[in-house]
Amino acid sequence: MTVTTQRRSVARQQRPVWLWLFYVCDAGLMIASGLIHLHLWDIAYRHVKTLDQLFLVQVAAALVLAVALLATRHLLVVAASLLLMAGTIVGFLLARSVGIFGFRLTFTSGLATTVLVVEIAAVVMLAITGLLMRRA
Repeated sequence: MTVTTQRRSVARQQRPVWLWLFYVCDAGLMIASGLIHLHLWDIAYRHVKTLDQLFLVQVAAALVLAVALLATRHLLVVAASLLLMAGTIVGFLLARSVGIFGFRLTFTSGLATTVLVVEIAAVVMLAITGLLMRRA
């Protein structure tokens, strides 16, 4: 084992226990976003060309990143998760305003608003987690 590897493992062990609360909350928000997107795909978007696949990619990515975050607790995973959630918000805003891949969302359900709130909360929490990880 090299000195650098030893320092990394020591740094991981020295992280505060309360940081786990942030990891669990982040993972929970991402899982919620993924499951809501799966439900939306099932009830409304499975027949919308291109968006059907993007919804499933979002579901898979959110679930994989949530598990990876809990397993690794690595800053890179936090950053990737933050980018996924922010990108999902941008996709929603594009669909509501100018359209995306030839699809424009004219009606927003309560569930779409709920997932938007979940994703905004996830972006904020992931940003806080990232900052706390840098300091710890």
